[in-house]
Amino acid sequence: MWNTVSHILTSILPPVLPIRPRPDSAPTPADGTTTQDPTTGKMDAEGVYKPSITDVIVVKAMLVKGLQIPVEIADNIIELAEYWPHVTAEVTWGDERPNQVWSGESRENQFLLRTPPLGFPDWRTDTTSYTKTIHPRPPGEGYPTSSFQKLAKSPVTLLAQPCRRIVFTIRSKDQGWGGEYHNQNTYNGSWTWFEAGLERWCKSQIPDPPQPCESHEDPVQKPVRDDDDNDDDKQPSMNLEDLATVIPEVVVDPQSNEFNFNHPLLPRENVKIQCNKLTEREYITHVVEWNHDDDVDPEDEVAAKKLHDVGRGGQTGNGEFVRNMRIGDVVTVWGKTRFGGWINNISSVKVEVYWSV
Repeated sequence: MWNTVSHILTSILPPVLPIRPRPDSAPTPADGTTTQDPTTGKMDAEGVYKPSITDVIVVKAMLVKGLQIPVEIADNIIELAEYWPHVTAEVTWGDERPNQVWSGESRENQFLLRTPPLGFPDWRTDTTSYTKTIHPRPPGEGYPTSSFQKLAKSPVTLLAQPCRRIVFTIRSKDQGWGGEYHNQNTYNGSWTWFEAGLERWCKSQIPDPPQPCESHEDPVQKPVRDDDDNDDDKQPSMNLEDLATVIPEVVVDPQSNEFNFNHPLLPRENVKIQCNKLTEREYITHVVEWNHDDDVDPEDEVAAKKLHDVGRGGQTGNGEFVRNMRIGDVVTVWGKTRFGGWINNISSVKVEVYWSV
């Protein structure tokens, strides 16, 4: 679709549309970081131009002011062309020294990567922010879209739920043996996989559970630390330590009486990104797209089987995760392994999140 729209636009305004290749000399660090320049777009490996926020705004202005196209039609052109800015995060360990997620209660659920907040490609320069596990904290009342718009250095979006696409690129394999014989060389019966998570800054947060010597009254949400008592003026801190976790669920551990991540034994079909192919000794690079307009009925058994056959979660084809994302939300990836002998060998993980301006 973009090629057709691009051809039409370039025939009208060839000197001004930012669709030409630009040099991309910055290498991708191996310890997890953003790879998208917040001020300029870039060409990807397939030669497709990835616009920045500025690019999109300039093109809209060209269409509206230069060609006198109504704003609504200009917006539709941008949407049909999928001319969206995006944020990217990537972490690489390599085929020779992969990150290994082993079975066992303390190590079978491993946090791997988080993206910059939706709409904020220049969020962090400290690359450890993208690979560091945060303290489990359940979400409270979320900030309105306007709070994030005030923090942005350029217009972010007028939409409360602007996400259009999430692309996961994962290179991995399991231990190369195991599983039932009839499942070999398939994705059935795999016990090494990846799940998506979600983090969010909240206006209020749930306090830590009371210790035995403290009061056992019902927990009350308290404001995130802020000296300003005016709720309308409060803005997200954008600090890593203030993030709350929406997915996976955060629950109180009855033994330690502390918040903990709840990781079920079985894969969660609505957030399972990809599992590894059984008895495959070579690394495989899987590219999984979740789109806002996906409409596969999660109750459709035939459609669910098609997703399962390629290693995806049976309920990830309905676009719900993408459509429910808000401005400022953070996508995370978790590596999973279950049962003795299974090992999730991870060479690299990359996540790209696209949104509409």
